[in-house]
Amino acid sequence: MGRSWLWSGAVLSSIAVGCGGSDPFSGFTASEAQQLRSLSPLPAVLPSPTNQYADNAAAAALGQRFFFEKAYSGPLGASGVSGGLGNLGEMGRVSCASCHMAQSWFIDTRSNPNNVSSGANGFQSRNTTSLVNDVFYSWFNTNGGRDTQWIAGTAVEGASSTNGTRLTLAHRIFNAYRAEYDVIFTPRLDPALDPNAPDAARFPPSGKPKARPTDPDGPWEMMTPADQLTVNRILVNFAKATEAYERLLVSRGAQFDHFVAGDAGAISAEAKRGAKLFVGKAGCIACHSGPAFSDNQFHNLGVPQTGPNVPALDEGRFTAIPGLSTNPFRSSGPFSDSPADGQAKLSGLTQNPSQIGAFRTPDLRNIAQTAPYMHTGALATLNDVVEFYNQGGGTSAPGGTKDPLILPLGLSASEKSDLVSFLQALTGQPIAEALRRDTSAP
Repeated sequence: MGRSWLWSGAVLSSIAVGCGGSDPFSGFTASEAQQLRSLSPLPAVLPSPTNQYADNAAAAALGQRFFFEKAYSGPLGASGVSGGLGNLGEMGRVSCASCHMAQSWFIDTRSNPNNVSSGANGFQSRNTTSLVNDVFYSWFNTNGGRDTQWIAGTAVEGASSTNGTRLTLAHRIFNAYRAEYDVIFTPRLDPALDPNAPDAARFPPSGKPKARPTDPDGPWEMMTPADQLTVNRILVNFAKATEAYERLLVSRGAQFDHFVAGDAGAISAEAKRGAKLFVGKAGCIACHSGPAFSDNQFHNLGVPQTGPNVPALDEGRFTAIPGLSTNPFRSSGPFSDSPADGQAKLSGLTQNPSQIGAFRTPDLRNIAQTAPYMHTGALATLNDVVEFYNQGGGTSAPGGTKDPLILPLGLSASEKSDLVSFLQALTGQPIAEALRRDTSAP
């Protein structure tokens, strides 16, 4: 997962920015002022029609507990050890919060020098994105391979995440969260999940669907379809509760927001000049548009695939398209609370070569807090990022075509510094401490 960027080389006229007086846009053209006003404030969080529990307070509270829960995670391999998660073979050491660290703007700041997160038994292929303001995206994961926010919570079995199994998760929820779960979700948890139940054999202690049809059957395949459905529903409810929690991770009130609201002194003179560049000479607004500073589209910036544990080839959006229609937990599927909404979103999606190497335009809010940058984590500072764009991006991924908007910008040293000052003014209020607290069961 990564933080790819896109600014264009479109050039608009520029005039000196005034300090403003009572009018924050004194010194800006009418067009510049209009464009900057379009970037603030953040709107209300939109509904999530495929998740009926999205705005359920009890589900969000349980989702916070799930977010920090580790007990269901599988054994650590070498990557988990190098990532500081524990000792080789240890279990119950990884949670969602291990890679989305609540005290660090929900990114991974562990001592891993590789710029991509290590899960229980493998490395992620991309830089970890922040979950703050994640709710404002239309597509999730850097390549858009997830069509809802809640679907991410169903991916507990990957080696590069928690390396758990859905059966292990189901048993942990029964043992530690049964009362809270049964108040929120129907049907209630099956009593056979109790290991002392007379029919406990229906639900083995661990297991997940086999990876390939030719693989031998395991505990999961020995279960009845009805019992498999029961466990899948628990996994989905875990994911939907986690989304309800993540929808609360919204940061508002950046200095820039106060400036747009009328406080001319809320940002520095340097940041004002940077704002002019953002909508003018640097053309950043071409893709970092709207209050979330993202067009929710996918672009090839020519970011090189370099760095430890970064794969030599990452085709981005191109490889995400097929999985969107086949994932059993997709928004149009049987576990969606509004399949029609999901079908409307997924219909018409096709795979084409223009998507190769393309990644989602990230939200720039709080960007000063979430280094390193790009989907590979290759750029350490905002200065590095601005210089990358000033040079016209990088070389396109094999088979891909770099976005034609990515052209050399011709920014001077002072202009680059001003642009960084503007980006720093996009840092909003930190997420409330109560939402960053580990509330998982002991």
